[in-house]
Amino acid sequence: MFKLQTLRSAIVAKKPIELLKADGTSILLESGNINQAVSLKIGDNVYDINSDTNFFNQVESDKQSLKAVVFCWIHDKSSIVDYKNECAKQSIPEFKFLVKTDLSTWLSGTSDTCKFVDDSTSEAAAPDSGVTSEEGATREKRKLEEEDPQMARISGFEINSIDHNVILRGSKNLEFNYLLKDAKLFINQLKKNKSSSSHSKNTSRHLKSPIILLSPSTSALLSLSNIKAFLEEARFIDPTTNSLPKPANGITVIERKSDKLHPAAHKITVVDNVDFFTKPEYWDRVVGIFTTGQSWQFNKYKYSNPDVLFQKYPGFYMCYQSDVVPKQIKDWNIRQVRVDRDKRFRDKMIVNDFWNDLERILVQRGYDV
Repeated sequence: MFKLQTLRSAIVAKKPIELLKADGTSILLESGNINQAVSLKIGDNVYDINSDTNFFNQVESDKQSLKAVVFCWIHDKSSIVDYKNECAKQSIPEFKFLVKTDLSTWLSGTSDTCKFVDDSTSEAAAPDSGVTSEEGATREKRKLEEEDPQMARISGFEINSIDHNVILRGSKNLEFNYLLKDAKLFINQLKKNKSSSSHSKNTSRHLKSPIILLSPSTSALLSLSNIKAFLEEARFIDPTTNSLPKPANGITVIERKSDKLHPAAHKITVVDNVDFFTKPEYWDRVVGIFTTGQSWQFNKYKYSNPDVLFQKYPGFYMCYQSDVVPKQIKDWNIRQVRVDRDKRFRDKMIVNDFWNDLERILVQRGYDV
């Protein structure tokens, strides 16, 4: 096996290095015709170009040939792309960028160490000497202790390093298979409990359709005449410029199915006055109140004070994008729904955002499945 320390010493000392053909003629290193070479001449010594070296392409992988190492050194100044292309062209094992850089800097003498070069193949621990690397290191340590008593005293405090995986594994193997059985039983029990509780929850609840209150003001952009087209078809019609029929019974029903909501919430009742609220339970079904910012709207409400009302119920204010929002709307902490005057293609996005908000409100109010 060729030890790369020999090649490194020659490169650092700038000794002549040549590639030789089978007939002994020399090949220029710069030519890149390394496949024509059969040996490498360093000074007066000649080495087989295909012999193994003490260089590893990756840690704990196979030894690399002298040809691959020399080819890497020849392309020291080449880019990694050019180097890999040349390796592929001449069928020579390529080294990754970090490996190539580490090897090249070590061969040139810029770096004193290369983690991919095995230094254990020294004379004291060479394979042909019948002594392993560990035995060689032990003998070297004993020799140092005999020559220097201080070294023997220091060696007494040495602690053998342990791999972190060994530490985490512990001193004896533990089997946790029994926990898998317990975990499966626990998960199945949870599923049964959830299924039974969900079933009992859905069967025991007798929910009624949620209610949305609108403002009866003529200046309101959302009214009983256009809310169905807006929320069901995502199409806004300005009631102030279009003559739209108002439901005869003063009630509009909005239909929208959702997998997240109880079937009772798939239909929402919309009214613009509370004259229909003959029982207190109607107020328990209110999930949203639209207002224009005029406080007279709340005179007959359960809470006539807007500050208290919108702490109890979600409020909404609908206006155009360019409109100035009244100060009281901000004071009452009301959510704004802004529509464009002309760009109707934006209605779908605005309605979708409104439904997302309303769906969260309905879940909070107990209309979840």
